[in-house]
Amino acid sequence: MHGLRMEDLTTYPRRMVLTSMLWFYIGGAVGITMLLLHLTELSTPQLYYQLMTFHGFAMPFGGLFQLMMGLSLLRVGFCYGKPVKDWLVKLNYILVNLGMLLITLAIAMGARTSYTLMFPLPAAGAFRELWPLEAVTILVWGVVLVLVSVIVLYPAALARLIFTGKTQEALVLEKFMGTLNPSGMAGMLPYIFIIPPIGAAITLAALAIGTALLGLVPLSSIGWALQSLNFNYPFWIFAHNLMEAMGIMAVGTIYWLIPRYTVSGAGGTGVRTLYSEKLGLFAVVFYSTAAIMAFPHHLFTMPTSQPQGLSYTGQVASWLTGFGAAFSVFNVLATSYVFGLRLTPASLAALLGFGVYIADGFLAMQLGTIGWAFRLHGTYAATAHLMTILLAVTLIWVGALYHSHQLLFGRPENRRLAYTHILTTAVAALGLLYTMAAMGGLGIPRRAYPLPVTDPTYPAVLLLFAAILALGQAAFLIQLLRPKIVKPVAVKTVG
Repeated sequence: MHGLRMEDLTTYPRRMVLTSMLWFYIGGAVGITMLLLHLTELSTPQLYYQLMTFHGFAMPFGGLFQLMMGLSLLRVGFCYGKPVKDWLVKLNYILVNLGMLLITLAIAMGARTSYTLMFPLPAAGAFRELWPLEAVTILVWGVVLVLVSVIVLYPAALARLIFTGKTQEALVLEKFMGTLNPSGMAGMLPYIFIIPPIGAAITLAALAIGTALLGLVPLSSIGWALQSLNFNYPFWIFAHNLMEAMGIMAVGTIYWLIPRYTVSGAGGTGVRTLYSEKLGLFAVVFYSTAAIMAFPHHLFTMPTSQPQGLSYTGQVASWLTGFGAAFSVFNVLATSYVFGLRLTPASLAALLGFGVYIADGFLAMQLGTIGWAFRLHGTYAATAHLMTILLAVTLIWVGALYHSHQLLFGRPENRRLAYTHILTTAVAALGLLYTMAAMGGLGIPRRAYPLPVTDPTYPAVLLLFAAILALGQAAFLIQLLRPKIVKPVAVKTVG
């Protein structure tokens, strides 16, 4: 291969990172607007729920998923020495953003749902003439494109880079074995091997519904996909395990990052590794296994369709995931203590993101307990859990972003701005978590507009922490807008 360049590694990951930031900033602005509307009540419910629908799609899929996709593909590329530019990578980038644009168009046409696409909300609104059926069609096909990337193309692109192709030594910047650790790679495997089979059913259902909405097949032929039980169980099996797989990949990212910033290597050999690689691998396997069967905790409040035994299985599995997290806490802290840890933007973001992840875990245990779920499920406590897990995982990937900042953008990060970005994001995440959890404890319902409260204190506190979060993202944006990026030059010509 001639003219091998660093751009073969960085072009598409950089595009994914920058595009994810665009979705993050737009979605975040919409989120702040929603809080302002709670304080002023100047909006109609229709507009509020349109904003909520956009916020709910943009942050996890246009933002976090695309950030994770770009940085994980980059990491595999420079650890295995393989270009990140094949047709799978390009198609992933196109489909995620095309799908998000279609979803945005559908919302602009009036489509609005709850945070989750629970059957039959999109269709019910059209049948009651709240929004046009054409908007539902566009929304469904936007979701289909995103699902194809999330469930099929992204894990396929990861697997192709990891398991196939020839290593180009000019592109090897770090290694998983030797200077780095195998558990850093192992965190990617649950996504590759679990998400495609678990997501197959909901993808087929979405394709069937989308095809029928286009009139290509009669609605009567897809009746199986329109049954609420047949839709909701595949949906939650997929949605729950998607969040868990993204969380496990984030834990694997911590396993990869922390050894890079230790003061010394294992046993004085200079080999940078976790305190216990075996425990790291065991935690990944244990966590993944428990998480698969924890999905019934989303359906505790549907007792007419959920067998009691399945509910208790979900409760036990939910608590077992806490043990998997505890193994990782011990391993990361032991690594930092035994080998020493250098403070950098990358290591700080990874540790604080992990700290937010663990803080949220205590609320997750409550929501995963049957008795507590009936009390908290429909309240802001559930919103707090989902929002915080997304922010925690995002902050961990921000650590990976700062680790590769020079590679992606041709210049080192500004440390003062980077620390501002990281600290404000962590403070805001914890502030939002505990404020929303308190609102949930008071029984304040999520997704409600206007809020059934007379005291504006809680919306005002949420707005304060949202402003702090926005301040942190502004600090990162300032870094991006610094002088022109230096283009990478050719590294080596391989004959």
